[in-house]
Amino acid sequence: MNSNLSTRSRFPILLLASCVCVVALAAPQDDSRDLGQRAIDLPRPGEVEPMQTMNCARPFHNKGTYVMQVNYSSGSASSDFIPTDKYLEIRRVKVTLRGPGLSAGNLALSTAGSDDWYDLRLEKGAVVYSAASDGALYADRGSRIKFVAYRNNGYGQALTGDYVISGCLVDTLPPIVTRPDLSAPHLPKKRPAPLQPVERPQLIPLKKAGSGR
Repeated sequence: MNSNLSTRSRFPILLLASCVCVVALAAPQDDSRDLGQRAIDLPRPGEVEPMQTMNCARPFHNKGTYVMQVNYSSGSASSDFIPTDKYLEIRRVKVTLRGPGLSAGNLALSTAGSDDWYDLRLEKGAVVYSAASDGALYADRGSRIKFVAYRNNGYGQALTGDYVISGCLVDTLPPIVTRPDLSAPHLPKKRPAPLQPVERPQLIPLKKAGSGR
């Protein structure tokens, strides 16, 4: 009998201890340090990169050819017009030349009414721009994108090249473009003018009569 009483007396105590454990497990933990760290890790205004991995509801894709004429050191082309109700988030530009000598390139576009030039990178025989590597570029509604490609040899022959421009059509420009007061280290560096006048003739000296050269 004493054993049964002892068991019954311990039961409320065990039940109370179990309830305390459940309440402790259900109580929210103090994660103020985690929240503070997450706040520190958030990107500052002006440092937001274009969403390269997101699907695009309205993709923009333009490709074509261009020509470098005989005795010319550069050639250029322009994209199709951007629709008048959309801006273009440029994601990639690639320009190649069907022959030797491709050495550099420039990209020209209008953003928020400002016409600017940017350098293209030489990469594996092509001149390229990539938003993921070079920074965010956007082009105005109803405008066109232009590139100039340069060669440093082979001027004596006309060469054809190819280009591809791809991006995503969006409704608005992001703050990194419309807010010049923001610090935006991920924007590509502008240049005041292209490397050379567009399609500048490459002058080749004529042989002098009787010189044997």
